[in-house]
Amino acid sequence: MGIQELSELVASSITFKTITPMIPVMFYFLGTQTKFTDLKETFENKSTFSYAILFQLFVLPLIGLTLYLVFNSSIFAISIAVVLLAPGGFISGILTHYKKGNIPLSVSLTSLTSLITPLTTVFWLSIISVNADDFSFNFLETLTQLTVLILIPFIFGYWLKSKDIAFIEKISNFLDKFLKIYILIISITGPFELRDALRDYFSEAIFIVLVAIFVVYVVVEFTSKLFKIEKRDAVTISIEALCQNFPIVLTFSIIFNLPQMAVFGVFYYLTTLVVVVPYSLLRPIK
Repeated sequence: MGIQELSELVASSITFKTITPMIPVMFYFLGTQTKFTDLKETFENKSTFSYAILFQLFVLPLIGLTLYLVFNSSIFAISIAVVLLAPGGFISGILTHYKKGNIPLSVSLTSLTSLITPLTTVFWLSIISVNADDFSFNFLETLTQLTVLILIPFIFGYWLKSKDIAFIEKISNFLDKFLKIYILIISITGPFELRDALRDYFSEAIFIVLVAIFVVYVVVEFTSKLFKIEKRDAVTISIEALCQNFPIVLTFSIIFNLPQMAVFGVFYYLTTLVVVVPYSLLRPIK
C-alpha cells in the first residue's frame, strides 16, 4: 500500500474525522482535572521535577530524532520522531495508580507537558525539518493550531475549575465517563478502519515501535539511577514517557498530512498497551 492509498484511507476514516474536534474537549477536561496541590507537591521535589520535565521535553524528542536518523529509509522514520513529541496520554495516570507510582507527579507531567506542547512541538519540528528533506511545516500556522487545540482549552478548563462552579463539576464528571468511552471506541474503530494498512506494514512498523519502547525504557532506567531518582518516581516517569497521547498523534498526522503517522500511531498505541499495562498491573511497587 502506497502513500496515496494511505492518504485516501485516512481521509475516508470516520474515526479520524472525529478526533480533531475532540482534542479541545480532552484538554479542557484535563484543565479541569489539574489541581494546584498536585503541582505544588511536584514542584517541592525540585530534583525529581527537573529530571522528569527535562526527560519529557528534551530526552524523548532526542530519542525520536536519533531513531529517525537510524530508520531514515523507512516510511515511518518521521513518524517516530513526531510521536515522541506528543505529551503523555490520559491512560498514564490510571496505570500509575495501579503500579502504585507517584500520581501527583504523573498528573503534573501530563498537565505541564500539555500546557507547553505548542511551543516545544514547533521547536523540535524545526530541528526535525532541518534533518528531513521530505518534511516541512509552517511554524506560525502549526503554533496557532496547537494553541487553539490544546493550550486555550486547557487554560479555560483550569480557570473554570478554579471558580468552583457547581455545574462545572457535573460537566467534568460527565466528560470523565464520556472520554473514557470515546477513547475505548476509537481504540477499536481506528485499527479496524486501518486494518489493511496495519497488515501490510506490520513487520516494519512493529520493529521500530519495539525498538523505541526498549530505548525509552532503558534510558529512563539508566538516567534515573544516575541521578538517584526514587523508584516510585522513576516508574511514574517511565509510564508517562511510554504512554504517548494517541488522539494527539492522530491529530499530528492530519495537521502535517502524514497518513503513515496514523498507521504508526496505532501500532505504537496498541503496543504500549500490550507492554505497559501488564508492567503496571503485575508488579506494583511495594
